[in-house]
Amino acid sequence: MSKLGFGQNNKQYGLMKLVFALSFATLVGIALFARFLGTSFSSTSFTYQSIASLNRAVEKSADNNVASNNHTNQDHQKEGSEDTNGNVEGRVLSATFADLPAPELEWEQMPSAPVPRLDGYSVQIKNLLYVFVGYRNLDHVHSHVDVYNFSDNTWCDKFDTPSDMANSHLGVATDGRYVYIVSGQYGAQCRTAIPNCFSLDTETRKWHRLPPLPAPRYAPATQLWRGRLHVMGGSKENRHTPGVDHWSIAVKNGKALDEWRTEIPIPRGGPHRSACCLHLCLKLETRFCYEG
Repeated sequence: MSKLGFGQNNKQYGLMKLVFALSFATLVGIALFARFLGTSFSSTSFTYQSIASLNRAVEKSADNNVASNNHTNQDHQKEGSEDTNGNVEGRVLSATFADLPAPELEWEQMPSAPVPRLDGYSVQIKNLLYVFVGYRNLDHVHSHVDVYNFSDNTWCDKFDTPSDMANSHLGVATDGRYVYIVSGQYGAQCRTAIPNCFSLDTETRKWHRLPPLPAPRYAPATQLWRGRLHVMGGSKENRHTPGVDHWSIAVKNGKALDEWRTEIPIPRGGPHRSACCLHLCLKLETRFCYEG
């Protein structure tokens, strides 16, 4: 009887141990699951907050850009406007470039030119500056070249131009020795243009006549490119109509090798424009540009 009671007690004790173990395991499982849920929620919340913060940053940046553009447009509208005192507001440069190093260029006064000039033309070859023709005043034009020497800072020479060469509104180009003079106005006041063209050998100071331009032009853009003298634009014979014609002629050592030929017209014409050659080293090519 006592053995039977002892066996029942052992059985109940084992059942209690099993229930306790299962309860403990359940509690541990619940705790782990709750921790997992908390971590997942925290990660999701962090991700949501990060996305929300990023969206707010993007929206703020966009608002700043819009405000900046509006401010810039207002500044541009204000540029050149006058205040109540009649003062014109100047353009303020961005401080971004304030710390960039730049050479300090100072003006140096040269000896005064031998004669006053308006609408002449000048080219520099080595240390010499050649100043061609031009107006002295409305009723008087020059027909000579003054030469300035940069080495000793003096006006060192003077020589005449051909009698039938233009006196103003020239087209001029040089290859470093020869100076090519194209068309221009002949005489004082507002006279007609002439098609006459010349070249000057700066070493011998001798003039050479070139074939006349197909039509007279006032102040055409003139440039040498790949052995050809190009002449573009200028004003037509009535002085008011912009010319868009483009001609070229092969030249060498101050002499013409053929006649003027018609090239592609320029989009916009007019006098006092410029032409240049751009040497693009990366592509190993040269491009001819017209500006005006």
